[in-house]
This record gives sequence, C-alpha cells and structure tokens, in this order.
Amino acid sequence: MPSMQQYNASHVRQSPNLRQALRDSQETGKNLFGAVVGFPSVDVAKVVAATETDWIMLDLEHTPMAPNLMVDMLTAMRASGRGRSISVVRIPGHADTHHSWATWALDAGASGIVTPHTETADQVRALIKAIKFPPMGTRGYPPFAFLPIDGQTADTNGKTWYETANEHIAVIPQIESAEGMSNAEEIMQIPGVDCIMIGAYDLMLDVGSSEKAAELIKGVEALAKKYNMPLLSFAFDTASVIDRVEKGYRMIIVSSDVYSITAATNKMLEDVRKAEEEYLQGKATS
Repeated sequence: MPSMQQYNASHVRQSPNLRQALRDSQETGKNLFGAVVGFPSVDVAKVVAATETDWIMLDLEHTPMAPNLMVDMLTAMRASGRGRSISVVRIPGHADTHHSWATWALDAGASGIVTPHTETADQVRALIKAIKFPPMGTRGYPPFAFLPIDGQTADTNGKTWYETANEHIAVIPQIESAEGMSNAEEIMQIPGVDCIMIGAYDLMLDVGSSEKAAELIKGVEALAKKYNMPLLSFAFDTASVIDRVEKGYRMIIVSSDVYSITAATNKMLEDVRKAEEEYLQGKATS
C-alpha cells in the first residue's frame, strides 16, 4: 500500500481522507492493515502510531476513558506517527447520547467513526447527520478545533474546512446481531456509509451458534460485493488475512496492543523456559 501520507489534508488539523483511501483500496485490491489501541494510555498510543500500520482504531466501546484522554491520545498519535497512519475511533455506542464522542474525536483529527451494535438504517442516518456538517448533516461549528493562528475560515485542499471534513470522514457501522444482519442491505445503500464492520463474536452470542453466525456473515459478504461496499474485521494470522481479502474485507485489524504484549511475553517465556530446560538437562548429564 502506498504511504498513507498521500491522504493527509493540506491543513495539519484536518482529518485525513479515509474515504478516498477506502475507494482506492477497493479499486486496487491493496488493503488497509490496522491496529487496535485498547489501553487508555497516551504513551501506548504514541508507540503504536510509530509503527508502519496504515490505520489505528481507538476502542472506546471496551475501554472506559474520559473524552479529554481520547483527544490527547489522538493528538499524540498524529504527532508520533507524523501522518503515516489514519486514526479511527470506535465510540461507546450508536445511541444519540454517544454522538458527542464522535464529534469530539473528529474535532481532534480522527478520520473514521465505528458505531458498535448498529441494527437499523435509522441509527445510521442519525449518525451521519450528527457527524457531517451542513448541508449533509447538523454537526456544529467546532470553535476549539481552530487555533488562533488558523483563523476561522482556514481552508484545506482548496476547499473549506467543512467541505473537506464531509469528504474525508468515513462512517463505519458495526453490525453484530441478527437484526443488524437483516437490515444490512438497507444500511449499505445509505449515502454516506463507507464501510461495514462485522462483529463476528457478538453475532455468535446473539444467534447462539458459530455455524448460524457464519451463514449470516456469508450473506452480508455477498451483499458487500453486490454494492461494492468495503468490509472491516479482525485477522491475526496470515491465513486469516488472505481469507478476509478474498471475501472483500479492505480494512483488516492485524494487531492489538493488549494481545501483542501478551503474545510477545508468552513467546519469550516459552523460549527462555525451553532454553533453561535444555541447559539443566545438559548440566545433569555432564
């Protein structure tokens, strides 16, 4: 995948163009490989941003944190990564009470919003309305996103701040229930939906079996191909990644701070214990 820096806006405080990155991925077949930050830590966010990942998702659904910490983490990721990756935020939920999280994230420079447990087209329309500026939505003027040196009419890429935001920011509903799956086709046809995340594990819990969940996911994957809709999911090994690619997934999470730390630590412990055992056996026989 070419450098993600090509999708940066000309203005440093403007969200990069995730929507165009997704369109290019669909056209070229070059996928966007990402990582999840689950620790509520600026330092962890900075470390992950310093990697070669294409995009990073802050997971607020499963990580309780204050809004100002989220903003600090997004700012640190932008600075540490020097614009090499795109920031995405999974907000706590889809309800109206969580739309403020989306606008706070976007004001801090995030380029995509994932909404968990999305089940209806009306929920998606409400989200789009909340995070798009007029005339596409009702997102309010962000006075604190403009620094004094910016001026209130700071343009980027030859367009106004508001036009650029509407063009760049991706809307990503996460579908993870039987009801959501039944409404997937209608959701995919809503103007402004840029990608669909499939929550396989929650879907399995909802429908009661992995077999039934797999069948529903297969149906949504077929719909995604019909409507040329990119998909998002996890894949933590190369075989799973290739499987996702063949099925039309374009945003693929291949790393997580929590699992990477535990996996690396366990691998190191396995290696040193094996070496210790071999040493002790050799010493006993010498």
